[in-house]
Amino acid sequence: MLISQTAEQIKALGALQDHCEIEAITLQSCTAMRAKHGTSFNAPFSAKPKVSNISQVFDGRELVVEVSFEYAAWDSADPPERVFSVNCTFEVSYRITDGHVPSESERTAFSKGTAVFNCWSYAREFLRDITARLGHQPPILPLLRIIPKKAEAKASEMPDHTARLETSQD
Repeated sequence: MLISQTAEQIKALGALQDHCEIEAITLQSCTAMRAKHGTSFNAPFSAKPKVSNISQVFDGRELVVEVSFEYAAWDSADPPERVFSVNCTFEVSYRITDGHVPSESERTAFSKGTAVFNCWSYAREFLRDITARLGHQPPILPLLRIIPKKAEAKASEMPDHTARLETSQD
């Protein structure tokens, strides 16, 4: 899974990162579903993680970012049957230090970069645990990689096994 940001976004998140401390990461919500007992599936299976939502609230001293992840596994039937799905949202709180007042672009870049990175290991562990409880072999999720954003690269050109989180400053 990739986080891709421009040089300006990386500079903006770095400006905020230098003035904050992580306070807590908590599970805010989750859903998990598996197919009913006796459902037959065709191997091989495919599974793709993705970041589905990022939102943030800043109150002057604390930045709270919600990061939502989706994960679904499908069989190879035509049409594909869903084996299971897991959705989870983590809330990560940061204390702003030194009286720093981050700009909107700093908060947005930080939320779509650093906050996702901070939550990724929690999402991986949650998925491993919940899929085992659903009665499935826990999947191995990829490393979260942060790469420079390239204007010519498109998500549709990425290999099927790779999910991409494009961040923008709209």
